Amino acid sequence: MKVLHLFSDWKWTGPAEPVLSLCENLGNEGVDVVLACRKSPADFRERTVDSQAGKRGLRCYEGLRLNRYFSARDWWHDLTSFNPYTEQEKFDIVHTHLSHDYFTAVTALSFSRARPLVVRTDHKRDGLPANVFMSWAMARTDGLVTYSERLAARDRESFAFPEERLRVIPPGIKPYDGPVKDLRAELGIAPDECVIGVIGRLKPDRGYDIILRAFAMLRSRVNRVKLVIVGRSSQIETSVMKPLKELGIEKDVVIAGYRIDDYFSMIYTFDLYIMMRAGSDGSGRALREVLSMGRPAIVSDRGMLPDLVEDGRTGYVTTWDAADLAGKMELLVSDAARRRSFGENARNRADREWSFGLQAKAMKSFYDSLLAMGRRA
Repeated sequence: MKVLHLFSDWKWTGPAEPVLSLCENLGNEGVDVVLACRKSPADFRERTVDSQAGKRGLRCYEGLRLNRYFSARDWWHDLTSFNPYTEQEKFDIVHTHLSHDYFTAVTALSFSRARPLVVRTDHKRDGLPANVFMSWAMARTDGLVTYSERLAARDRESFAFPEERLRVIPPGIKPYDGPVKDLRAELGIAPDECVIGVIGRLKPDRGYDIILRAFAMLRSRVNRVKLVIVGRSSQIETSVMKPLKELGIEKDVVIAGYRIDDYFSMIYTFDLYIMMRAGSDGSGRALREVLSMGRPAIVSDRGMLPDLVEDGRTGYVTTWDAADLAGKMELLVSDAARRRSFGENARNRADREWSFGLQAKAMKSFYDSLLAMGRRA
């Protein structure tokens, strides 16, 4: 079985890690995988999709430009060169991940008589947009993968997508087994203070105002607790700093910035974790990593977050309400034994259900079933 994976971005954000790890593990299942992605700028020094693919030994194809920003030249190049390449390489499946590479593949293959199957993974937090363009493409799609039953139900309804061609396959995570240390001293936090952690892009739509208001309520009732916010954004003044000052809780909140080298030590430092809304890719990667390291979490009831946290077992599911969130925080902050129990449950579930190896096996099985069914049209 030969599969071409498309990823029309070079930035190491969102679904980049899950896609590369899936490709890597599909190879272990005997699938011949080729990855085509957008080439990164030569002077960019941080992690990129193509550099990480090279480090992992993935076979990459650089003949597609996959420019998601308007460029008549790049778009025409890909549309006219796509079919000759897929026919030459005799791919069985083209697996798309982002909207630009998806529309490129579907449009080009519409003019191919013996096209490979087209598969789309829905990485979106709120599901694929139900518009005329997406409906046109979905009618020409042979298989659809989502991360949760909620997204599957939404996409099935939005596009009348055949149930037998839709599969829920949760993304894996790469278990971290390296060294970690407690960062309380570096962050100016006392050893006996409880640490509530938040990780993500610090954008206004992620619910940081709710988290900060809830923490202010908690802080008025509980001592020896700090909130640590990890991440960056050009909108941090609006999303975090302004409500922080208005609430008067600056001395109890640590803005830790964007972390790379000590990222997992930061998670290790947390006693519990909060996420009110997943990033736009919807995979909840940071949340999965926190749970896999044995930390309980409190999440909102939005999107796929309730699928990741078992309410009352690995954490709590709250509403978009500061008072309710504050109450859930207090339950965990005031009970170390409960935190340990929930954390152990979370680690066990992650080990049992969220490996890239299991994801690859499930994807290979889905590919097999699609090849047996053949093209939709």
